[in-house]
Amino acid sequence: MGLYLPYPEVGGIIKTASALLAANTTTTSVTYVDLLTCAITTGGSSRLEVYASFATSNAVDRAGTEQDYFQITVNGTVLAQGGSEQWTVTESGALFAVSGVLAAAAQTVRLQWRTTAGGTLRCAAGTIAAQPEHASLVVIETKG
Repeated sequence: MGLYLPYPEVGGIIKTASALLAANTTTTSVTYVDLLTCAITTGGSSRLEVYASFATSNAVDRAGTEQDYFQITVNGTVLAQGGSEQWTVTESGALFAVSGVLAAAAQTVRLQWRTTAGGTLRCAAGTIAAQPEHASLVVIETKG
């Protein structure tokens, strides 16, 4: 049995780019701010498949009343969003998105995050010796 992708028009891989969180970081922002940024120059008539993975925690436990949010953008256009309860324990999540057909140009892909009022959202650079937190972003240019 083969893997089913809901985007049958997506073709072969042209090139890839990636970003991995290199230093511990926090935010108290209630509007989206960058967590990871990845640059890729597309050749034209292609799409971007974007995969984001993250595990974060919040300094405040307000599960049931407050949320932490994540989104993927390409050149400022939101492609995917997700969220989780606001916990002091580490929670993990992932987002996947496929862009529309793009022209030949430099593209900027971002994984952004925000929290609701009153919390400090945290993400540690993923190491086995440290915390189980991490953030990664993988961008794949495919034939349009």
